Amino acid sequence: MLIQIEHHRGQSSNAELEIYQRLKFLSRPVRVRVEATDTPFTANYDQGEELTLPIAHGDGRYVADVQTAAELEANGQVVLRYVTENPNGSLHDIAGVCNAGRNVVGIMPHPERRNAQVLGGQDGARVFLSLEARNATQHAGDLRAVDGRHLRV
Repeated sequence: MLIQIEHHRGQSSNAELEIYQRLKFLSRPVRVRVEATDTPFTANYDQGEELTLPIAHGDGRYVADVQTAAELEANGQVVLRYVTENPNGSLHDIAGVCNAGRNVVGIMPHPERRNAQVLGGQDGARVFLSLEARNATQHAGDLRAVDGRHLRV
């Protein structure tokens, strides 16, 4: 699956999500480290924080050319990185990247599968809490309550 990565200067290049090197479906928890906290998806995490998130897929190994990888690293566009093991063979242990505008994030682990104690922990919950907080504050100046309804002004 070919994806296009937007770099800091508005340039773009291609990267791919490929089938895992081991050619089999994996479904288990993995450790990832939060590399960037300035996205709407990671704002409620601390940089360097390690999380346990499930993976459940047979493809998604991130690959890119040397220049693209170097630019992603230099621009801080790697959002999550596998630690202790790289289950799919992704380049530079990349588990998630963002675009240059930092408002689009693509990640391979599944935070929605670990967002409550009954699911084994809450490491993924803050992805959704970050989005909720961003949405709540982003439009606050444009809304007002009238008769129990929120209207755009």
